[in-house]
Amino acid sequence: MPHQLSKVIIKNYKSCRETELKLLSYTPLVGYNNAGKSNALSAIQWLLRKSSLKTEDYFDPEMPIEVIGIIDGISTELLNEMPAKQKASIKKYINSEQLQIKRVQEKPNAKAAEIRISVWNKQNGEWILNPTGIDNAISALLPEPIRIGAMENAAEDSAKAKTSTTIGKLLAEFIAPVKAAHEADLSQHLNEVARRISCDGDSRFGELDTIDSKLNEKIDDLFPGMSVKLHFNTPVFDDLIKAGTIRVYEGQQVGRDFSSYGHGAQRSIQMALIQYLAEVKRSSVNGVATTLLLIDEPELYLHPFAIEQIREALIELSKNGYQVIISTHSAQMITPEYAENTLLIRKCEQQGTYARERLIDAIQRVIPNSTHQMEQIFSLSHSTQVLFAENVVLTEGKTELRLLPYIFKSIANKTMGQEKHALVAQGGVNDTKKSLDILKAMDLPAKAIVDLDYSFNGAVTHGFISNTDTDIVQLKAIFQRLEQEGKITINSSNGLPRNGIVKASKAFELLASEQDAQPLIDSLHSKMLAQNIWLWKKGAIEAHIGTDSKDESAWALFKKNSDINGIEATCSDYQEVQELIEWLRN
Repeated sequence: MPHQLSKVIIKNYKSCRETELKLLSYTPLVGYNNAGKSNALSAIQWLLRKSSLKTEDYFDPEMPIEVIGIIDGISTELLNEMPAKQKASIKKYINSEQLQIKRVQEKPNAKAAEIRISVWNKQNGEWILNPTGIDNAISALLPEPIRIGAMENAAEDSAKAKTSTTIGKLLAEFIAPVKAAHEADLSQHLNEVARRISCDGDSRFGELDTIDSKLNEKIDDLFPGMSVKLHFNTPVFDDLIKAGTIRVYEGQQVGRDFSSYGHGAQRSIQMALIQYLAEVKRSSVNGVATTLLLIDEPELYLHPFAIEQIREALIELSKNGYQVIISTHSAQMITPEYAENTLLIRKCEQQGTYARERLIDAIQRVIPNSTHQMEQIFSLSHSTQVLFAENVVLTEGKTELRLLPYIFKSIANKTMGQEKHALVAQGGVNDTKKSLDILKAMDLPAKAIVDLDYSFNGAVTHGFISNTDTDIVQLKAIFQRLEQEGKITINSSNGLPRNGIVKASKAFELLASEQDAQPLIDSLHSKMLAQNIWLWKKGAIEAHIGTDSKDESAWALFKKNSDINGIEATCSDYQEVQELIEWLRN
């Protein structure tokens, strides 16, 4: 795409007190109901299509509504493709291929002439009010957007061929070849119609002449010398094409109006039009313009496979002359490569609607140029949870991933999803610190669950606990005693267990069973909680829930026993597991 709207700043529009959105060619907006996603789309539409806003459109009616947009990618080649007048109107305001525009409405119910458009002049650091020809120049770059609401205007968008609707855009794509192939023949027939029904037709129907004669007798009595003729406008070829609409058929039935069908059928047809538009655009040559496609919940009323098809069609459009901005509640609308640029829209009383920091920005700020972290946290299976959650729970263990949702529901009587928790797998404990920092940068509350060995390794490396911490020093001394007793094998270089007499993981369980070690482990546990990290005191989750292994059969047996006997009776250390769930919920 040669150019696009890269940033929008919305001030005082509905719930958008001061909302900044960073946009790409395909940008999903994710947020809970009433967060302001649709308001943001409407504000973008208003920036490019002026209309008078009412009192209810203002966050504060005493202040003006202001929407600023930055258009990026206006290259010299693009300017040279524009008509001379439009090029002259904006060329002097382009800086580093960028044009900054602002639309302002001072008060509710203003007249159209009072709604101002300005352009930023970097040379003197001022907004230039309504430069000559600016509206036409902006329209050449970003024409009137196509706005598709969640459902209310499906019939309008799919059955009325206005220039701003999907079907209108489709017709615009293939009107040229249809016109070239059939205009001459059809115009001949239309001319024959005009000869018979127009006021000056040379083969006018006699019945029309009779009506004219009778009517003129009455007029002559009132206004001598004046006469009238009935006239019927005959459409030209373009009028017929632009009046195109859709009739819906089922089997051999008579075609029915689009609006007579239910929401599911309407949405399916509407999105099918968008899919076809994507195919048409893919095979056509792009012009100067980039058209914004603004859609509320494109997945609404569609089954999962259809959602995936629509997503791909929208992505295809975003590569062929359209900039697509959607609001969505569906993880299927976001692929891994777009997850990092998805905008998390939230709303609070102080700020109104706002966008949290994007994943890509948070990652680059915390660990610059790290593709590993991006792939590890925000692969498709993880990012979809993170994007739709209010709390993130990080864990490295497979047992937690399989059983924690079950345990959570058994104790809390609610699913993790109901309380907006996302359970995200870590590639290893070395990712814990980075993940917590990234999520903190995104303003996403996060907690981590780790095994006991983390306090000796990752926690020290990440700076959560000092290597000279008294608890660590004393616990290492207990490890040495256990080795002398022939129970474990330790690594002489760091004083920690290694696989030998028993596995290293078993050595930490043995440590936790030592009476003199337990107060020290309790102290480490408290220190880690202060860092939003839960440390399993008995070594790992398996020791607390009473499973002997980390495999599907052990997990299935745990669930079966819990279903029969209850979670409290099944867990060997129910109190600790219950405390974990309470900690996560708080």
